[in-house]
Amino acid sequence: MSSLNDDTEMRVTGNTRYSVNFRERGWLVVVGVVFSVVLNVALVTTVAVISHDKSSHKHTSCDSPACVETAAAVAGSLNKTHPACSDFYEYSCGGYKLHHNLEDGAWTYTVWTELSETHSKRLRMSVEAADKTQKYGKEVATLFASCMDLVALNASNSKPLLDLINKGDGLQFPALVGSAWDRTKFDLSLWIKTLHQMEVNTLFTLTKGPNPIKPSDVALKIFPSGLNMYSWDYTSDASWAAKRREDYKNRMVGYIKNLGVNSNETAIRIDVEDAFQFEIKLAGITPDWRNDIYTPKMLRLRKLYRDYLPVTKVNWKDYITSMYPEKFAPNEYEPIFIEESSYFQNLSKLIAHTQDRTLANYMAMSLLYNLADHLPEHISGQITAHKRWDWDASPLYFKCAEVTEKLMPWAASRAMLDRGLISDKTAAKKIFENIKTELVGAVDSVSQTYGFSADFTKQLKDRVTHLKEKIGYPDWILNQTLVNQYYSRMKSSLDPKQYLKNVMQMSKFRRTALLMSYEENMNGGEGWDTYLGDNTASYYLHGNDIYIPLYYLFAPVYSHDMPDSFNYGGMGAWVGYYMVYALEDDWRTYIDDKGNILPLNISEADGKAYTAAKGCNDYISNATYLPPGEETPISVKVSMNSGVQYQHNDIIATRASYKAFRKNMKGSQAAPGLPSGTDRVFYLAVGQFYCSAKYDHHSYYHKLLNAIAASSPEFTQAFGCQPDDPLYNSGKTVCSL
Repeated sequence: MSSLNDDTEMRVTGNTRYSVNFRERGWLVVVGVVFSVVLNVALVTTVAVISHDKSSHKHTSCDSPACVETAAAVAGSLNKTHPACSDFYEYSCGGYKLHHNLEDGAWTYTVWTELSETHSKRLRMSVEAADKTQKYGKEVATLFASCMDLVALNASNSKPLLDLINKGDGLQFPALVGSAWDRTKFDLSLWIKTLHQMEVNTLFTLTKGPNPIKPSDVALKIFPSGLNMYSWDYTSDASWAAKRREDYKNRMVGYIKNLGVNSNETAIRIDVEDAFQFEIKLAGITPDWRNDIYTPKMLRLRKLYRDYLPVTKVNWKDYITSMYPEKFAPNEYEPIFIEESSYFQNLSKLIAHTQDRTLANYMAMSLLYNLADHLPEHISGQITAHKRWDWDASPLYFKCAEVTEKLMPWAASRAMLDRGLISDKTAAKKIFENIKTELVGAVDSVSQTYGFSADFTKQLKDRVTHLKEKIGYPDWILNQTLVNQYYSRMKSSLDPKQYLKNVMQMSKFRRTALLMSYEENMNGGEGWDTYLGDNTASYYLHGNDIYIPLYYLFAPVYSHDMPDSFNYGGMGAWVGYYMVYALEDDWRTYIDDKGNILPLNISEADGKAYTAAKGCNDYISNATYLPPGEETPISVKVSMNSGVQYQHNDIIATRASYKAFRKNMKGSQAAPGLPSGTDRVFYLAVGQFYCSAKYDHHSYYHKLLNAIAASSPEFTQAFGCQPDDPLYNSGKTVCSL
């Protein structure tokens, strides 16, 4: 891996897409297949109408330093000795592994790893050198510095945490104090309020977002939160799941014992197991976000305060008002939307039949689990996240950059903007809108071709038409004054010698500030965050939003200096993927013109696309590619449960992005060092997503990229594929997918 310094214009990218679920899609996959048919027909027409590159544009290469370096990085990933029409993955990524040697113990190194790593380096450079004359610059630099100071971290012990959970009041931790725990002082409302203020969303989550009834307004929302322990697991490997659960319990016992208050390990283990069993019961009533639909129920706050208080032991009024500064507390007539109200009814019953000691242990363990990575080493008793990475001879850089971005996302983003390390996202926003237009058009074409009902057509179009982009960062942070005002609300400045205290303080401030951002209509009332947890792009039904992480604004995903051919192939194909995913995810609902989440009704007649699309499945199943060293062509068909059908999201997205690109491209489409031809640059940008320093010719992404190539007659034209080439597409196939 190449070393980077402060003055180097870095090649930055993003992370993997594992937020997407691999599951059977039923008729929706078929609808997706039909979309691909329509896109294919439209694309053939588009290419026929638009004259070839040489007559449409003057292809002078871009010459800015960013463009030259980006193009050189992409060119370095290629293996031009292998025919693109035989194995496009090998052609696109065969050189990548030659330039990226795996470190000891690393199982792979991908473009996404590179994105994450380089983003952290850029972030570090920015926060270390942040403008300390600005409020946001001073505080973000202090947080990062306190994280980097291991000596101070270990010297501070765990006093800030112990001061919170061992004072003898309603927040006392039973497993920590043993028999000294005072049941009469237990206060579940105080626990929930304290944890939620620090963004530990135990039992449920409170947020604010678009009002489902009037989307131009915002409203409070409350919904089931994820679980905090390993009582659940999505893996089918039961033995591995059991091991994870035992590892969690053993770590928790170690944390509590090492805090130095209670040395009775047997008693601690009993308390830990008891809390763990409570979460197993909680898991039994928690909706499955992968399969269940949340049904919002609107209440006025006064009704929530009155009706829910007696049964859940939660003082709802005190809880909600505590999340705001006093003068901004909502009045009792404001609406709040309860998503999956049956969950809260079941939660009330579960709490009523659970001992207070169990509840107190569960709440305290949830907090301890979330703070574990920030504790001194003698408390965590293991190699913590502080030592997972060793970039630039420091084990702290990655973790501290991650923590800083999570707790102070807008200050961190602003610091990067100050140094010019974030690309202009104007072109990315236009790409989003142009691809959305193509997908809406595809819905209309499908409706006309296959006779969908008017209602069904409108439902599908609504899913796309009302999609909102949240790319990289909210526009309001471009205003330095607003960013300073935002952080001026901090009650006290951070302490460079008190890392754990800083984490706890900023967690609380961040939660309140995110709610406040809606009240002040920052970015048009969109109080969204620049930190996405695992830094993957995501689609969220309950706002109809597509979140695109900050570092998707860098090559090889996107570069403001690169031509449209590159940006539509990179950013466009990726954004398009999540738009198509939005059509499928939580497919039993859709969002109408008013933003209401409504059931998606499918008549028997609307399902007839299934029969018409069978040829598409057959075509993909029969497509092959021929990697170097292989004598027999390999099928693009994948072996996972969803099989070939799951590839349709990427294929449809790529073709929609291509069509939008051909309609909207402007200026030069060439880049130095890359193969000539507009379409070649487009497909090479698509291919960069999947590059890895270690792969076998049968991997999923190897098959996927070749399936994208095999599905496109434009790829055949761009690379001059011949009829006897594995990836050749004549364009005459009824369904070329």
